[in-house]
Amino acid sequence: MRKLFYSFIALTALVLITPSTDAQSSLLLNYSLSIEPTVGNRLISYKGNYPQSFKDSIQKVDRSRDAISMAFMVSTKFKSRNRFYIGLQFQNFGFTRKKDNLRFLDTIHPEIGIMNDLSQTGGAYVDFNYRYAYLAIPILFSQQISSKKKPNTTVHLIYGGSISALMKHDIRAVLHGFSTRGNQKVYTFKNPSENVDRINVNLHAGLRIENMLYNKSTWVFVQPEIFVPTLNANSSNERHHLWAIGLQVGVYYMPQFKDDKK
Repeated sequence: MRKLFYSFIALTALVLITPSTDAQSSLLLNYSLSIEPTVGNRLISYKGNYPQSFKDSIQKVDRSRDAISMAFMVSTKFKSRNRFYIGLQFQNFGFTRKKDNLRFLDTIHPEIGIMNDLSQTGGAYVDFNYRYAYLAIPILFSQQISSKKKPNTTVHLIYGGSISALMKHDIRAVLHGFSTRGNQKVYTFKNPSENVDRINVNLHAGLRIENMLYNKSTWVFVQPEIFVPTLNANSSNERHHLWAIGLQVGVYYMPQFKDDKK
């Protein structure tokens, strides 16, 4: 995951240092850079007939997973109160599946082996974190809904969608209350049986609250938003539809105002 982070930063830096053309200047391009804590989970659909008891058992052991995403966006106004955004976004989605009540010699997972820790006295469980990392191109629109009475703070309704390409998928298993040989408590492994799909599409909706930081050119913003999946993340018999809620925190730069202090 660290390599993905560095790749995203390098790509963002390349875009930032690319010289602006006359055409770009005429469009008055603005820039946003943000980091986004997210909480995600999944909806499940099944291919084939499964008893309701099985579906209920899966529902009980799955829970949300927190992660960090980030984005670099370019925007321009096309009306006095409307903007168009396009950019790059690193999306980190997924969920956690808990396996508990493990006993001595129980199979933890085929990639891990069996429970062989005789020292544990109860409460032994494993969190299997299903992690999907995407590089996405969001295409978004916003409309300012705040009045002009407070020009230093603006509120925008933001909506649109993104198309994303899968960069990495794995499972990170964290053992609680026991360890395996060598005192290992964390395992990361691939999950080929998931049959992950390489392309996904999400709908976005949220609010963007901006506050002036310096001389009309630099603003800070927070953007609570929700990601709604339109496609499956995988094509196995148990199909995951990954949704997430996030809170972008970032900086919004409008270079056309950089000389206002003169």
